[in-house]
Amino acid sequence: MKKLAVILMLIAYSAFAIAQAEVHKPNDPNFSMKCKTGQYLKYTITSKESPYTVIVNGIKGDTENVKKIEIPETVHYRNVDFAITAINKEAFSGISTLTSVIIPKTVKTIRTGAFKDCSGLKSIKIGGIIEQCGENAFTGTAITKPIYTGKNLVYYPSNMSEYKINEGTEYILEYAFCDCKDLTSILIPASVKKVYANSFANCNKVENIAVAEGNKTFDSRNNCNAIILTDENKIIRGCKNSTIPNGIKTIARIAFANTGINKIEIPNSVTTIEDSAFYNCELSTITIPESVKGIGASAFIKNNKLAVINFNATNCNPLNKDYPAFEQCQSLTSVNFGDNVEIVPAFSFMNCGELRYVTLSNSVKEIGEKAFFECKMLSYLELTNSVEKIGIQAFYESGISEPVHSDYLFAYFPADYATEYTIPDGIKTIAKWAFHYADNLKSVTIPNSVTKIEEFAFSECKDLETVVMSNSLETMELGAFRYSQKLKKINIPQSLKTIDIEVFMGCASLENLVIPNSVTDIKKQAFYDSGIKYITLPESLNSIYVTALRECMNLKYIYIPKGSLAHFKKIMEPEFHSKLKEK
Repeated sequence: MKKLAVILMLIAYSAFAIAQAEVHKPNDPNFSMKCKTGQYLKYTITSKESPYTVIVNGIKGDTENVKKIEIPETVHYRNVDFAITAINKEAFSGISTLTSVIIPKTVKTIRTGAFKDCSGLKSIKIGGIIEQCGENAFTGTAITKPIYTGKNLVYYPSNMSEYKINEGTEYILEYAFCDCKDLTSILIPASVKKVYANSFANCNKVENIAVAEGNKTFDSRNNCNAIILTDENKIIRGCKNSTIPNGIKTIARIAFANTGINKIEIPNSVTTIEDSAFYNCELSTITIPESVKGIGASAFIKNNKLAVINFNATNCNPLNKDYPAFEQCQSLTSVNFGDNVEIVPAFSFMNCGELRYVTLSNSVKEIGEKAFFECKMLSYLELTNSVEKIGIQAFYESGISEPVHSDYLFAYFPADYATEYTIPDGIKTIAKWAFHYADNLKSVTIPNSVTKIEEFAFSECKDLETVVMSNSLETMELGAFRYSQKLKKINIPQSLKTIDIEVFMGCASLENLVIPNSVTDIKKQAFYDSGIKYITLPESLNSIYVTALRECMNLKYIYIPKGSLAHFKKIMEPEFHSKLKEK
């Protein structure tokens, strides 16, 4: 009898389990299960291996008249006990009738907006320690007391008459004060070991911040009105009245975001300004000190009053090209580079649409890639003689309407400037992409002072027909005239030793070319897909890459000196032997 009773009990339990859970496909991580308060809660499996875990996604079905929710510690599904460790974003948001919630000790994470706009929610009991809580998790609820779990401050409601963090608190979680928009003063107790910049997100009225004496992790040295991570000399959070003490090395991510600060001096000890550090502030002028090596993504984005930047960083790394540091600074009109600046960092002022004036110091040696890309109001820039290197598209799609060059380096030619142009005498180098997409240019004369044409300098000049080359040219780099499809006439000087990779690739109108006796090497795809019909090669040639003349569909003859046939058959592929013709 006992055995039969056990069997019947197991059958009943199985039937109950099937009734409680919906049947899904074998690999579907989603399922629903009835909880103690009667609702079917939706879950997603987050770990199919031990320890088995799920996240709760909310209520399945009608949420009207739901007053109480008790989330269980575990759910039994497919013969496995899954621990519920997290509440998903917006899982229970907008349930206005909800008045109380019980969260089990297994839950460690409450995600963004989990209980947002549950306007009747007054009571919340949490059995364990919440380690992460997303933004607006309890915004719009009726909770009137701070939520602590153990020594972690999870949430501070906005209706408190006094904002005071309990002594003994060790962790202030992210977004803990996100609803406290009227908060004006912050005191961090000596017990606090962890606090985040976004613990005080949206608290843009804060005027005073202090860390209590005796705190072993943070300080507010020199009455700076900021939270400093002591060991790292890193400002974690500031306010509108903050100062940055000398000795600080890092301004943390979003440290001053949305604070309304309108004036700040960054000391020469700071080496790093992290992502969005001054997002949406009220700064009108900022000086970047010599010590700065890195400026993060969107570091000064949406500083709508920022008009002047004094950039003194001597050797700053390239900035983030996807999220430019000074983008959407709608009043930025002037940038001045300090006397010791050697590099204008790549991507530094790209997309600064109102930038009009740039003053380069005589110390600047390099202007990085896309440094002034799409600065459409920048109409003029004087290049100093100290500049030795120009990055790709440094001035591309800017408003510059005159050629940019120093006495020795030609940097940029406006797309619609002229149909005929003579590069000024004295120029030694034509920089990368200098004439790229110069659409109207039909002919260009390069003076004998020029010894180097850098990568893609005349690439895709769609109307360029004639080039009078410098007789002193020593180097013509990768893709120098690539896809300049109307190029018909160019004289290659005796000073050139190498025809580099893709130099004349895609030059469809280039039919006849004489390579001088100085050239010893022709590299891969040098004339690939060009219109070459006749090409004269010198006896000095030691190598010609197999793809140099590939896809030249019009190629008829390769002229070579008399008595050199054996030599050229040796250095060229058999597919070209029939076109060799001694001359």
